[in-house]
Amino acid sequence: MSTSDKPMVFFIDDDPLSNKFNTMLIRKIHPDVEIKTFTKAEDALADLKNEKNQKPEVIFLDLNMPVMNGWDFMAEFKKIGLDIEVVVLTSSNDSSDKEKAEKNNQIKDYVVKPLTKNAFTGVVKKFFRSKDEE
Repeated sequence: MSTSDKPMVFFIDDDPLSNKFNTMLIRKIHPDVEIKTFTKAEDALADLKNEKNQKPEVIFLDLNMPVMNGWDFMAEFKKIGLDIEVVVLTSSNDSSDKEKAEKNNQIKDYVVKPLTKNAFTGVVKKFFRSKDEE
């Protein structure tokens, strides 16, 4: 079903600057990764539902977004039934959000913004091998 040999990630964040920054960070760490960014969670869901589209290996998801927030996205995403891991990237320091994330088996990590290169490198290495590790 994959249309590319390159791994893919999704960034879902209503802030275009965050998406741009995160894209730049991941390109420095892993330049071979295909990246799709979405400022609306519902657009990401539509992409995931389209069987012709390549699926990401990991989704980086903001929680605090208008219209459809990260939790609403996760509820709809679960209905699709895809086995894709999710990393929450959020400005939320709310302990209830973190607890909720820990109870969701598709959420593999919870990172509070702003991201640093070191923090992001650790998250990316959990999901992708760099060329020198192969």
